[in-house]
Amino acid sequence: MTTSQATSLDAFLKIGAPSNPASNGALIYYREFDASRHIPTPGTTPLSELLASFDDDAEFQAAMSEARKSKGKTLYHDEPYSLTALRLSAGLSQRQLADKMDTSQSYIARLEAGAVDPGTDIISRLAVALGVEDSAAFRAVRHQLSTRGASDA
Repeated sequence: MTTSQATSLDAFLKIGAPSNPASNGALIYYREFDASRHIPTPGTTPLSELLASFDDDAEFQAAMSEARKSKGKTLYHDEPYSLTALRLSAGLSQRQLADKMDTSQSYIARLEAGAVDPGTDIISRLAVALGVEDSAAFRAVRHQLSTRGASDA
């Protein structure tokens, strides 16, 4: 049996083609993918765009908000005061929270990952956007930093 790395997407077997190595002369084609880089699939919509379209559609907004609240209760029941749990219990996506705070979605992602230690102005904006007291937002940020971020936080 021989293995050979595919050098292009065209080198892969087409959908519906036999995938049994014996059917193509015992050659196995493989391709290594770098998970850090998005590989677009022709004719598809990225999940982030699909979810954003649901958030922008009046018919889906309430359902998306309720789904986030349910997800927050289910996935974060053991840490209800985490920043992610607070965001989800408010029914907000990272993008929606970022819009309310006048910042970027990537900054919200870094906050939730505990990768940044925000100043008091950001914590105050976070509290207003989430509809919680400043102390709850501060506790949530501390929680993110201590459980997901740098160990010296």
